[in-house]
Amino acid sequence: MIWKRIVVREMERALVFLNGQLQAIEGPGVHRILTLRRGVEVEVVSTLDAVLRPALADGLLRSASALVAENFVRVVVGEGRAAMVFAAGVLIRVLNPGESALVWRAPRVVTVREFDIVAEPAVEASLIPALTRFGAAAARVQFLMVPEQSAGLIFVNGQLVRSVGPGMHAFWAALGNVRAELVELRRQVLEVNAQEILTKDKVTLRVNISAEFRVTDPMLAARTVRNAGEALYRLLQLAVRRTLGRRTLDELLQEKVDIEPASAEAIREEMAAVGVEVGTMALKDVILPGEIREILNQVVTAEKRAQANLIQRREETAATRSLLNTARLMEESPILIRLKELETLEKLTEKVGTVNVSGGFEGLLEKLLAPVKK
Repeated sequence: MIWKRIVVREMERALVFLNGQLQAIEGPGVHRILTLRRGVEVEVVSTLDAVLRPALADGLLRSASALVAENFVRVVVGEGRAAMVFAAGVLIRVLNPGESALVWRAPRVVTVREFDIVAEPAVEASLIPALTRFGAAAARVQFLMVPEQSAGLIFVNGQLVRSVGPGMHAFWAALGNVRAELVELRRQVLEVNAQEILTKDKVTLRVNISAEFRVTDPMLAARTVRNAGEALYRLLQLAVRRTLGRRTLDELLQEKVDIEPASAEAIREEMAAVGVEVGTMALKDVILPGEIREILNQVVTAEKRAQANLIQRREETAATRSLLNTARLMEESPILIRLKELETLEKLTEKVGTVNVSGGFEGLLEKLLAPVKK
């Protein structure tokens, strides 16, 4: 057959090749292709697939044919760069360093955006929704969601490149190994429990320490210390050892001991130099060994008994002194004696049903006291 009939539908194109070279691009309609010569090939492709498949695109990308420039947008991505291809505003392809593609100019409007991913490894915030729909694997991007009161540290090939705030972020994974770490920015409480300390008089204690801290500069903290909490933990240990190691057990029990102000200020300055703010530091508990607790309990018990005996003797002395003073007053005042007698008589008559009075007050008193005298 000399002529070959080709039907090209809407949204299709016919590519005519001669010995592998593009000779014509036919639009929708019925076409007759002369096939007298050998090496003539015709392939109908859909423009709905806006990007020409790689098997066809490889040869055309190297061609300087005007047909290619007229019908395709040629995208070639160099090293350290990436490109996003949009057709009618919809992301259809993401090209990474060393990749290339041919995109049909029609029937949809095609736009291409290129990025220098070395100078700017982060993806623009406005492009993140399109990349999310496209897919992280296909786009070769690394997504990171940073919650409120947190920061995200971005590492590219092991090097810290930036810190980002709350929200959704994306980074070009084509740069190499892209890794993200979250850093808590809220105030945190560090507990240092069961630390054994030797006092000045060689008594071993266990103490629990508490400290508040907050990361204020995530980049500085990440570059300076491996873990801010661990760094503060070691400083607290040393500070408490210095504080308690200079005091005896009796001093610790008599005083409200806490971390020395000089040591606490030194900790704050050292942690501030690595981007961490330290707040309250305190000794929560001082735990004595079992045998020391028993001895102290015995001492406390003995002290309380001595205090109780002292109070009892003091009250007895006060009572005796009061009786002596009363006796002296009665000796000096007959009226006071008579009042005391009347008071005694009143108490006695309260327990007697009938009282016969004869001989006056003295007789009454004598009769009432007679049973007592017997």
